[in-house]
Amino acid sequence: MSLDLADIQGLIHHFYGYPKTRHLLIEIGNPAVGMSLLKFLASRVTSAADSLNPLPESVLNVGITYRGLEALGVNAQFLKRFPQEFRDEPDQVTMGDFGASDPANWWNGRFQTQQVHLVVHLYGQSLEALDKTTAEIREMANGNQELLPTESGGVIEGGWLGDTPGELHFGYHDGISQPTVRWDDGPLQPGEVDYRRFILGYATREISSSPLKFASDPSSSLAEELGRNGTYSVFRWLYQDVARFNQFLESEGPKAFPELSSKDAQELLAAKLMGRWRDGTPLIMSPTTPNQALSSRNDFDYADDLDGRKCPFSAHIRVTNPRNQKLDDASTDPSGAPRVIRRGAPYGPKLTGTVDDQVDRGLVGMFFCASIVRQFYKQAIWMKENNFSPVFPNQHSQDPLANRLTPDASNQFLIPTATGDRTVTLQDFVTTKGTAFFLLPGVQTLHRLADGQFQ
Repeated sequence: MSLDLADIQGLIHHFYGYPKTRHLLIEIGNPAVGMSLLKFLASRVTSAADSLNPLPESVLNVGITYRGLEALGVNAQFLKRFPQEFRDEPDQVTMGDFGASDPANWWNGRFQTQQVHLVVHLYGQSLEALDKTTAEIREMANGNQELLPTESGGVIEGGWLGDTPGELHFGYHDGISQPTVRWDDGPLQPGEVDYRRFILGYATREISSSPLKFASDPSSSLAEELGRNGTYSVFRWLYQDVARFNQFLESEGPKAFPELSSKDAQELLAAKLMGRWRDGTPLIMSPTTPNQALSSRNDFDYADDLDGRKCPFSAHIRVTNPRNQKLDDASTDPSGAPRVIRRGAPYGPKLTGTVDDQVDRGLVGMFFCASIVRQFYKQAIWMKENNFSPVFPNQHSQDPLANRLTPDASNQFLIPTATGDRTVTLQDFVTTKGTAFFLLPGVQTLHRLADGQFQ
């Protein structure tokens, strides 16, 4: 079986490659005005089958929270079939959002997460293209309320830091380790991931998803239709303290690697934290220097690095995707390692020095999955406390990009070397500014929701 790509939102299926992004958050006023806005948006949604050659001026995709489905008047019998984690507010303990990242501080205190009903993801060739589409949406949103979360009362925007996509504020190149999705039921090739890990409505005994149809409950059939060809999206708005990160590298790099020049020591420490050099070169394939020819490589594992000398056990890419690394029995899931499809872009101007200019900057990230619990939450749990594999000598170690206030977790980052173990004391580099869980429905479902067919 092949999926109907025309019924899947394009943002799920492929990376757009636009230099500008904008994310409009909307609270639905009542079912009638909500459906009216959704009808307008559904007619403009970009599907996975739409041609992007040449790139249109802008593209548009839509997500709806559980509270948003309620606000649209969706029948409670259908809604109860959604998994509990989607129905609940994001769990701060599971995600490790403590201190400044506490949900009480999200959205700069301008509104509550439960007020977020819709998100409209806009991607464009220019700000002018985004402004044009934004103005049309705002005109059609009469009766609904746009939620403006920035400190200045504006929308969340992102964009390339340079002339090409991929560079993030900490200097790393992003978008390399995306899962290779098999979009049909053909035999999985090495490295491919079944689309059921991301697309709802095609559950099997091996890979389940929810909403699920039950023969004993007629309402569950419509609930399954509501989810079919959609995905769950975890929207994360993250501040990145670039000045502190650069100060950390400048201070700790020469201490960790005194045999190197200060610049080389800083770059090696940055690579050890991530598991890749900042150009993308995997440490596993080139442990002593970046190699541009290897910068996009993703075909590696950790079979010949059981001591972590090439890539530290707690390096970000090794924690979030341990590949063939042995896992504890408690961490093993029949659906496999917790992979997610990632989309996102940096926001705010680039900063290269160690002086904090007090300007807001960071990352707008979306994580697509068929199960928030089995995929996104599992990765979050692994990040905040690295205890899922017997390779960890310190079961309380942390991913370098996790929240440092996680209870019982250690801030010591272990760097095994041929001459002995070295450690650096991690700091808080990332603060959560907001999180919301969305369903990115199938295109037909968006039209049916706009017509009130699930009420």
